[in-house]
Amino acid sequence: MEPIDLPSGPFATEQDLRDAAIAIARYACNGDEGRVLGDPVFEEVTEGRNRWPKYSACGDLPQYALMRLGLRDERILNRSDDGGSKPWSIGQNLSKLVFRTGKAFVWTTVKKRPRPGDVLYVAMPEHVCVLESIDEKAGTIATFDYGLFDQKTGKPAGRRRVSRFRVQGKQLLVGNRVLRGWLDIARIPGLLAPS
Repeated sequence: MEPIDLPSGPFATEQDLRDAAIAIARYACNGDEGRVLGDPVFEEVTEGRNRWPKYSACGDLPQYALMRLGLRDERILNRSDDGGSKPWSIGQNLSKLVFRTGKAFVWTTVKKRPRPGDVLYVAMPEHVCVLESIDEKAGTIATFDYGLFDQKTGKPAGRRRVSRFRVQGKQLLVGNRVLRGWLDIARIPGLLAPS
């Protein structure tokens, strides 16, 4: 996948915002092909941290996507390259997305569904990824994920992934993980232009 001009906000419509989020995540993951440690885009997304022992880059992808969308709120962003005054801090990628986004974070109920571009929070183990689509008839969900491992190269990786999606009692399941909630990107202040 060749370098592209990645979109940046604020966006005129929610659909423009969601399309941009998916385009950024697709680029970061090189679609189904994936990106691995050493790839310049992978290194940009992870800010070179994925060389640390036991490091998981899952939170780096949503943080990168939000920064590329134009978010600059360091209460939410956890990056060193966001133009702000606070550098990246260990243990903050996931917690800022879930607990510092106020009403933009939606806790799961059986009746609600995330929309393309939203940041999903699943557990156990805890993981975040960017939603591409849900096909409830087929029972599948497509996401863009970092914090993966590429079997061919033996390296940390990021790629598009399709998992099983289903309702089990009062829970929504993504593969074998429970969907705890999601960050509704359209509710994050500043990403949509004032109407």
